[in-house]
Amino acid sequence: MLNLKRKAAYKKGVAAEGVAADYFKALGFEILKQRYKTKVGEIDLIVQKDRALIFVEVKSHADISASLYAVTERSRRRIEQAALHFIAENPQCADFEMRFDVVAVPETMLRADGRADAHNLLGSEGVQHLDNAWLAGQ
Repeated sequence: MLNLKRKAAYKKGVAAEGVAADYFKALGFEILKQRYKTKVGEIDLIVQKDRALIFVEVKSHADISASLYAVTERSRRRIEQAALHFIAENPQCADFEMRFDVVAVPETMLRADGRADAHNLLGSEGVQHLDNAWLAGQ
């Protein structure tokens, strides 16, 4: 039973990240990494536009506020540590403007089979994007 819940949550997360990647592409961002993993943490998306480097946490819950509140202090610290690893591996990005964003993908954009239904990405019922969601170390 627990494995089925984990698999469903994993599929939902992958689908939500796909929707978020499509959202950023629609806005002209380049997707550098998806599901970037280190020993200290994972970053759902790393995107770039011009000289801006954005580390993105993607959430999908029944309502947008639940998604935004699901980004805890502990998860923020892990993302920050993973971001430091990314910068160490990519020193050409060290002088870029960096920020941490949260993207909330409504569950209505995800199909029952766990795949994305990326309609209305930029509309009022679409993805909700909180840029500069937090400052590193705070």
